[in-house]
Amino acid sequence: MNERLERVRQLLNELEVEMQTASAAVGDRDFSALELPLIIQEIVDDLQPLLTPFAAAFYWYVFRHSISRDGNPHLRVSTSDLQRAVVKSAHSAMVAPVTVRETLRALETIGAIRKEGEPNRDGTLYRVLIPDEIEACRKFRAERTAIEPLPEIDAADIDYYNIRENRIKVYERDAYKCRYCYEQLTRFTATLDHVRPVAEGGGNSFENLVTACLGCNSRKHKRPVGDFLAEQ
Repeated sequence: MNERLERVRQLLNELEVEMQTASAAVGDRDFSALELPLIIQEIVDDLQPLLTPFAAAFYWYVFRHSISRDGNPHLRVSTSDLQRAVVKSAHSAMVAPVTVRETLRALETIGAIRKEGEPNRDGTLYRVLIPDEIEACRKFRAERTAIEPLPEIDAADIDYYNIRENRIKVYERDAYKCRYCYEQLTRFTATLDHVRPVAEGGGNSFENLVTACLGCNSRKHKRPVGDFLAEQ
């Protein structure tokens, strides 16, 4: 019976990797309707407190017209767009262009947006990042929630693979970076990989799991870490 259960668990793990690999073809647009409320909650909790009112208004504008609209984090925005659409004071029809430029620079500095193209007549291409991708947010989240140390019980008895709250603890330990190629990930693009494969008796303990990107997880599959890294 134990062998059958272990085989079922192994098949489920492999199925999850295959499904995530298939969805990777969608790329940055792969945000589901169930994930969006969580992202919004994290923006409110972990990013907005770090922003000035102008910066928060600008971020919500670019978020609304990128990730929130269709899952694509890229968009082009111009100073005139932001002047007209984002914030209008009671005494002025538009925000001053210098304020727009300074606010965009502030968002870039904190890591909330990233310039990824040269300006054209449609504006400048930016990528909008979510709190999992922003180092300042991850630091603020850790301080805000006062993360407690792991419980003083046998960690091997705790499932860090199948329980969402526990999976996030592994991601946070690894700073949401792939332990093999060091790509910056989010909880929506990260996967968990078993250091010691399940087929060889590896479990779902905190120590036996590492954060991995889809590519590294798929290529490593059931191989020992040393064999996989030797090929890199």
